[in-house]
Amino acid sequence: MIFFGCSQWGYSNWVGDIYPSKTKPADFLYHYARKFNCVEVNSTYHDYVEPSRIARWAGEVGKDFRFCPKFPKAITHDRFLRDAEVITDDFLYNLSFFKENLGIAFLQLPPRFMPHNLNVLDTYLRSLPKDFKVSVELKPNFIQDDKTRSEAFKILAQNNTGIVILDSKDTIKHMSKYKLTNHSAMIRFNCYGYDVDKPRIDNWIKMISKWNDKGLPEIYFFMHFPDSGTDLEILNYSIEEFGKLTGASQ
Repeated sequence: MIFFGCSQWGYSNWVGDIYPSKTKPADFLYHYARKFNCVEVNSTYHDYVEPSRIARWAGEVGKDFRFCPKFPKAITHDRFLRDAEVITDDFLYNLSFFKENLGIAFLQLPPRFMPHNLNVLDTYLRSLPKDFKVSVELKPNFIQDDKTRSEAFKILAQNNTGIVILDSKDTIKHMSKYKLTNHSAMIRFNCYGYDVDKPRIDNWIKMISKWNDKGLPEIYFFMHFPDSGTDLEILNYSIEEFGKLTGASQ
């Protein structure tokens, strides 16, 4: 199944365009879920998110919608994937309140995580429940070096862990070096403006269509707007194009 969404639903400049006029912030998620079928949950990275809040979010979307939460920085950046059993158990418990709406969680390695630390990643992934879906975002230095990339991809594959494909100005030259490490794909796409992004989106549409035709079970594509807020032109274009792939009436 193809999932298409953004890194959040709380954009106020969507009101009157993506969202109906006069939509209140409390209703953003409800209307977001009528345009997209997945979303990143970055709040789980920054803060503790109570189960009651997670259950409320799940109650505002349909059964086919997926939340993809980010691992807490307390695990990845503060504890460096070490001595994080209690925090991890709490995180997994809270995520259970998404129920059927839980998608793939993603783990972002910190900048100081170097190739010689790959054994730490392997140990941590082995500690997670076997049925828990997770993908890992590697830093560019893991992708550009052939030996490091091969070792990292092997560890992900052995743990049935996906790879997060980061398509940004820092990684675009390494796109051809990525390969899928399990039966899922997760793309995090940084936007820089319509003229730059339209051909990039078109290329991804072609690739995702091929994956889908080959029967890849889960494909996630998330749009990010890192520089100057959301670009509604490229966003509306992407909604239309992904709608053709998914058969959704956007």
